[in-house]
Amino acid sequence: MEKHKVILDVDTANGMPVRDIDDGLAIAMALASPEIELLGCTTCGGNCRTRESTVNTLRILEIAGRGDIPVAEGRETPFLQDVSASFQYLERRSVKYQDFWKDMPPLAEPTLSPSPLKAHEFIIETVKKYPGEVTIVKEGSLTNLALALSVEPEIAPLVKEVVHMGGHVGPVDWERAGTPDTPGHLWWDTIRMNTEFDPEATVIVIRSGIPFRFVTGISRDVLLTPEDVDRIEAVGSPYYTFLAQTSHPWVEFNMAVRNLAGAPMWDPFTLAVVIDPSFCYFVDMRFDAERFRAWEHPYLYISPDSPQVRVSMGPVRVERVRELLLKAWTTPLS
Repeated sequence: MEKHKVILDVDTANGMPVRDIDDGLAIAMALASPEIELLGCTTCGGNCRTRESTVNTLRILEIAGRGDIPVAEGRETPFLQDVSASFQYLERRSVKYQDFWKDMPPLAEPTLSPSPLKAHEFIIETVKKYPGEVTIVKEGSLTNLALALSVEPEIAPLVKEVVHMGGHVGPVDWERAGTPDTPGHLWWDTIRMNTEFDPEATVIVIRSGIPFRFVTGISRDVLLTPEDVDRIEAVGSPYYTFLAQTSHPWVEFNMAVRNLAGAPMWDPFTLAVVIDPSFCYFVDMRFDAERFRAWEHPYLYISPDSPQVRVSMGPVRVERVRELLLKAWTTPLS
């Protein structure tokens, strides 16, 4: 069986009110998947602040008994873009809907410490140690890798691939993209996550020539349901109990407020296509940096011009993906 050497770059927020849990469940998937060799986690901002992501990631690894996996803290802010309004909005929304989290047990502070290396230093060191073997799965922004490339641009050919959760194909109807808790215009003018959190970083990474895959929002139908969370909790160990206790409120929030059948699993799906790219289709497209920087859509489209990236397209093999995810999330760690 091929083992994929992976660095997971995450904005982990499990247990924080009204924040996605999918980064933490991507970590859980990596820990339990025999196809993945998790070399380390680097942390970034977006779903939460970078320092919060570091603490949340350390907590998951500590409860899982995997303190051997390094966690390298990344840059707190983008290269240029001011994202303070985005964080302020997320924090206000957390207060508004925090009652969904009122029955969740308090989160213990982890005793593990982050790596002495910064995230960009860890990336540089790791890809030099395993040239041509490391896939960097960017579940949040591209800031840490862009910083690594800015410090040592010669590492670009040493990276096997970047697989990134993000990107938009085609024009975007921002009002339709909204949810009852977050009007669509806020995604246009306030909230900044993933690809859009740090536009300069996105351009730096894609122009570096590293093979790059966008995993877009096609995985919206890959949901975590209450029944799935019950299966995770039934494993019975403190680690799986923690995963379930921090997942229940987010699933309930998505069902009650967003009228969904569960919580979308964007980040675990992104890691899943590293294991099996046939879970969806990928199409070669041009990344148009000028349109992207001007916030014009589409900035991904079919064209012979460079730079070229691969972009996910549906349909998604939802049941096959769910089978892989639930196997990882319900198999006791050895």
